[in-house]
Amino acid sequence: MWIVFASALIALGMTVYFRVRVDPTGTYALEWLIAALLLASRVWWRRTDHQRMADACGTVGTVALGGMACGAIAMLELRLHFPLADGALRRADLALGIDGVAIVDWLERTGHWIFWLVAPPYNLTIPAFFGSMLLLSWTGDRVEAWRAAFCFVGTLLTTCLIAMFFPAKGLGMWAPATLNARLPEQAMQTFWTHFDSFYSGSDPVLRLQVVDGVISFPSFHCIVGFLVLAMWRRNVVTLVAAGVWLAIMLLATLPGGGHYFVDLLAGFAVWAVWFALSRYLERTAPAAG
Repeated sequence: MWIVFASALIALGMTVYFRVRVDPTGTYALEWLIAALLLASRVWWRRTDHQRMADACGTVGTVALGGMACGAIAMLELRLHFPLADGALRRADLALGIDGVAIVDWLERTGHWIFWLVAPPYNLTIPAFFGSMLLLSWTGDRVEAWRAAFCFVGTLLTTCLIAMFFPAKGLGMWAPATLNARLPEQAMQTFWTHFDSFYSGSDPVLRLQVVDGVISFPSFHCIVGFLVLAMWRRNVVTLVAAGVWLAIMLLATLPGGGHYFVDLLAGFAVWAVWFALSRYLERTAPAAG
């Protein structure tokens, strides 16, 4: 909750500093829902007969609130107008021997069926995370449910702070027009409209109902994918299923999100640090009395 509180303060401070207009239209229902979830979690917290509901409400409310705050940060930080990092990220990929544009071109030549295969895992990454967290809460695995919530808000704030200095529009910057014409609509350019609005626009409006991902480096899709994998690591069947889903989703980050390969490496590093921190806190936490 301290991470969520810090995220909200940063978002509020940036809104005031940049004098960005905020349009709250359409968010009231979500705000009341988040408040109700957090209140229910607090009321039921020490009731053993409602502990699973307390965990489900608490984790979802915490993650949703942190997500809204960090989503606002991701858009507002573009007003700092740091130079685009696409050139450096592209060179880093090529130095590793990875050409993301060539991979997307190969995928397209394989046939459009490949996009039907990889699109659902990519588009449903966040729902898969929320669903996994709810299932863990309802089955009584509260440590893993709250680990997921803790790592989500921690990695998301970290991702925003890193991306502040490395704004990038992704692989779409380097794709030739002939390739773009063959790809599904908005492929590799899904967040460009909002990115341009806050990076180049003279008077952007922060509409919380359309806050979305405008971050290329590090890849938060990659982070959430590993969060889901970690949630199901204790059972061989669920681990294998989550691993197959993760592999397909990571492949989709190139045409779907226009991510560089180094975006995925950075995302994995951010996840690994927070997951290791959660395990350390788990080992050093005093036993419940």
